[in-house]
Amino acid sequence: MEAKQLQALKQNNALLCQFIVKLSAFYEGFSDKIDTELKVLRGHLSGTPNFSLAAVSIEKLNKSLQHQEITLRKYSVDTVSTLEDAMKQLQKIVFEDNELKGLTTQELIKLNQPVGDIFSIYKLYAKAIALHRIALNKEMVRLEPYEAAETKPEQEENATAGSVKDENPHYRSILVELNHLITSYAQKKPSDRKLNDIKRRLDEGMDKDQLLKSCIVILRMIVQDAMSEASLTGKVIQSLHRSLDEVSNDVSNTIQGSQAQFEQRKAGTEQIKRHISHIEETVSDSDSLESLKEQTQLRVKKLVATLTEQQDNDEQGQEALMALLSSMQSRIDTLQQQTSAYKKKLAEQAMQSRTDPLTRLPNRQAYNEELDNAFTEFKANGTELAVAVVDIDHFKSINDRFGHAAGDKTLQVVSKFLKQSLSEKDFIARWGGEEFVMLLPGSSMTVIAKELNEIKTKLAAMPFKFKQEKVKITASFGATSFSKEDTPETVFERADEYLYKAKRNGRNLVVTDLSTDL
Repeated sequence: MEAKQLQALKQNNALLCQFIVKLSAFYEGFSDKIDTELKVLRGHLSGTPNFSLAAVSIEKLNKSLQHQEITLRKYSVDTVSTLEDAMKQLQKIVFEDNELKGLTTQELIKLNQPVGDIFSIYKLYAKAIALHRIALNKEMVRLEPYEAAETKPEQEENATAGSVKDENPHYRSILVELNHLITSYAQKKPSDRKLNDIKRRLDEGMDKDQLLKSCIVILRMIVQDAMSEASLTGKVIQSLHRSLDEVSNDVSNTIQGSQAQFEQRKAGTEQIKRHISHIEETVSDSDSLESLKEQTQLRVKKLVATLTEQQDNDEQGQEALMALLSSMQSRIDTLQQQTSAYKKKLAEQAMQSRTDPLTRLPNRQAYNEELDNAFTEFKANGTELAVAVVDIDHFKSINDRFGHAAGDKTLQVVSKFLKQSLSEKDFIARWGGEEFVMLLPGSSMTVIAKELNEIKTKLAAMPFKFKQEKVKITASFGATSFSKEDTPETVFERADEYLYKAKRNGRNLVVTDLSTDL
């Protein structure tokens, strides 16, 4: 065989091996047994191919495929049939609701048309779920137009249970808040079985009954924490009260001791005056020098004794006073330590209440406080102010494929990257789930759009690797500026709407007030 023919054969073999590897990876998930053998085959064909071992794997795969009872085509037919039965049952249930009945009929017509591929089935399945959800929530929310129902499944596909765009806005809001609380408590109590169970079911999706039961569990935890905190606060206050009582008693004792010492000194002074008067009388009345000397010595001794006694009393009083002051100082030091510790704890609690425990970014409460200040500044001075909402694309698939630890790590890395990408005047907080919100003051939308596109590009280029598999992480952005007629609520809703436009148009996009082509 000529060298050129041999070289061409090698190139064709390499190309065929690459194609087989990619094709087998594309159909991964069809069957556990077949997936295992396909993985072995990929190992034989990757790098330097081993065709002998690959032939053995291919033989095993041929046998497995021959004995495979279900094919993709049969699976498609069975799934469509099941969906058709479900829609017929729903049509009977909503018989009196003409609008919902009409939507169900349209969906049945689509189910009776030929299905091109398995991915088309997923869209039909998602639309069927959307109609069932509308029926379940019919008593709580107004039925949305059919166009809205058409787009809901795509939105739900892109969201985790914590950020689902449910037909009922209250349901979605509660889900987001519950997910935020669960994340906070899970950081404090990582081994709590109930918390982990609720977190798992939140990621999988909850119905209204499960949501209410989960809310009750969290409320009980909040009440228990509040009671524990109240008990701790009560103990601290009791300790402070006891220390203040002791200091008050010491002060009273000091005052009483000083009063007694004052009376004692006063009496000693009077006695000294009497001794001096007696000396003067002796000098005046004495008729001889010897008698004067004798009387004077006697009076002087008494005077010295009185002064000595008074000095001893002063020293004892001084010692007692110093002891009391030392005791008071010790108690005051203890009091200061207790108040400092309690003040530090209160400061830590205040910080924790404004910080997301997983990403260490400010949380929704901190964002609302920052927004209030920024909005007041905007209304007073008319300074430029914008809000941007960011959502990590396909985040649920990361949790499903690599586990929640990988999802948590992704949130931490992305949040750190986003914060470092903003300027000091900008503010970012975790809104909930895989969603973040930014306050961008003092910049035009042209500048903001450019900066967000740069952030988007750099994020997509960041190297992520889970279980030896490289993964590309992207995010979608929606940003809008405040106008004079806006409120914080209308601006956030508009930014959120832009975000879901970015999702619907392929993700990894930035949609702003300037995006006229979407």
